[in-house]
This record gives sequence, C-alpha cells and structure tokens, in this order.
Amino acid sequence: MTFPRYMRRYFFRLGVCLTAYALLLIGGLLAAVAGVPVGVRVFLAFANAAAICGVFWTIFRLVEECDDEYQRLLFIRQILFATALTLAVTTVWQFLEVYRVVATGPRWIGVLWLASFGIAAPIVR
Repeated sequence: MTFPRYMRRYFFRLGVCLTAYALLLIGGLLAAVAGVPVGVRVFLAFANAAAICGVFWTIFRLVEECDDEYQRLLFIRQILFATALTLAVTTVWQFLEVYRVVATGPRWIGVLWLASFGIAAPIVR
C-alpha cells in the first residue's frame, strides 16, 4: 500500500518531531537529575516544548497539504474532537480544583491533546 505524498511528508515530519521529543525528554530528565544549572534546564524545557509544537505544526501542514477534500474534512473533525475533549477534561479538572477535590490540574496539556487526537481518529472515521 502506498500513501499519498502529503501523508509521507506528514509521517516523516512526525517521526522527526517525536524522535526529537523523546531524546530531549530522556536526556533532559537525566541531566536535570544530575543537577545541571537552571539555565540549562530552562533551555531543555523550551526544547521539549518546541518538539511538541513541531507536532502541532506537522498536523497543520497535513491539513494544508492534503489534496483530498474528504480527507481534509476528516482531519479537521479529528482536530476539533481532540480540542473539545482536551477542553472538557481540563474544564472538569479545573472545577475539581476549585472545589478542592484535587490539589492540582493536568500539567501536560499538549500531550493530552495529542492523545485526544489519536483517540479521535477512529471515532471520526
């Protein structure tokens, strides 16, 4: 099975971003535990965030480059579903925090959105 060109570019970009994220996260956490200076930890935090933002950019590029309007519609629906699910989870958690049921809310919102994006794929298709 061959994928359309826009999907091959998407998979390549996604692979680059997720590989960078995994390497930066593992290396960064090991470095932080080893006691690197605060400036290095700030850099590592921004580098990790940039890798996740790269995934968002990759998804945006997929929608832009998709030449099949039906597939584009499905991608848009997947993005909307992921966004709605993420907002719903964080809203519920925020109210649990307001009413002092839990101490803190979700911290990995970008990762939560990416998980929601994956969950949405079979639902919208």
